[in-house]
Amino acid sequence: MKLKYLKDKWDTSFVSNLDEPEILRYRSNLLGSDLRITNFGGGNTSSKTRQPDPVTDEEVEVLWVKGSGGDLGSITRDGFAQLLMERFLALKGRYRGPEYEDEMVEYYPICRFGRGGRPASIDTPLHGLLSFKHIDHLHPDWAIALAAAGNGKQKLEAFNREFGQNVVWLPWQRPGYHLGVMLEEAIQAHPNANGLILASHGTFTWGDSQYECYRNSIELVDAMGQFVAREIEKRGNALFGGAKHQSREDRKSLAAEIMPFLRGRVGEINPLIGHFSDVPDVLRFVNSKHAPELAYQGTSCPDHFIRTKVRPLYLDWDPDKGHLASFKEVAEEGIERYREEYGNYYESLKENDSPEMRDPNPTVALVPGAGMFTFGKSKTEARVTGEFYLNAIHVMEGATALE
Repeated sequence: MKLKYLKDKWDTSFVSNLDEPEILRYRSNLLGSDLRITNFGGGNTSSKTRQPDPVTDEEVEVLWVKGSGGDLGSITRDGFAQLLMERFLALKGRYRGPEYEDEMVEYYPICRFGRGGRPASIDTPLHGLLSFKHIDHLHPDWAIALAAAGNGKQKLEAFNREFGQNVVWLPWQRPGYHLGVMLEEAIQAHPNANGLILASHGTFTWGDSQYECYRNSIELVDAMGQFVAREIEKRGNALFGGAKHQSREDRKSLAAEIMPFLRGRVGEINPLIGHFSDVPDVLRFVNSKHAPELAYQGTSCPDHFIRTKVRPLYLDWDPDKGHLASFKEVAEEGIERYREEYGNYYESLKENDSPEMRDPNPTVALVPGAGMFTFGKSKTEARVTGEFYLNAIHVMEGATALE
């Protein structure tokens, strides 16, 4: 398939002298280097290799899979967990059903091969229970837009017809052993499938070789980009109900005035560093009629909550008023309301063994006419927080455009 948005960056000569784990590392770095393919820290990759057991010298099958807490764009060989496939597959006999799936994580360390590399993540069964040699699980905004749309399953059928794909839809299930079982059953029921899409989650693609897996992944992401972006472009400035506000020409100087005030208020408990973005996608969203209610829906991935909180702070300020005093008044009220709502959210869901409530201040603030202000313990964390919420904006763009 001809690519429209992505580029095939595979260098055959470069990988010719690499062993399988290093080619997996290379494949992962390529995928993670493009935020259109997967977000920072999002997704995981794997390969099944044949290697000599360090004790017996007997050749065994080993699963190399991204370990807990890694990022595909920067992962190194040491960032992968290594598990004996024979031992991991034997865990099927220990599985007692979805209500007991959390206990399966305790078995992963005793399936380690050799020194085992990084600790295995909860996504390990999504790779270990499928028979494919190489697997990519990715979080592309284009795919999640389709996966998060209310009519996503029907839109996937239209996508398959248009692009000659056979991608299978799976209903949402939290990551864990049972999701791996669901994936395995889906492949058994659809042996001709060339990909899977998990509702509100992401994609799965595979291949018999490292390059085939990589190529299948970028082709699927690119095709979904063509399918979704076309609908976004059709709507243009009418997206999100159209513009309610206009971007200010002096927004950068305005941001320089706003940032110290916001950073001081949201950093009262824990000092934070700020980051500002006024890219076109951000401005179209924050200036739109439907931005307040859409922002209240939260972010696009539960994994992002640790940085973005459950939802951003949308400051319903009229940028035409133009003076800092009016902004501070709106921001003071908004931050206080956010803290109160965050406290209520925590109290309504906490259990006896829950950790203490986190800092109740927002880490993402959306300001009409200006852009997006994000905060973190470091400049990098503040920037990544913004990238995560930009993921949410892109998902809402696509899902909204798909009606």
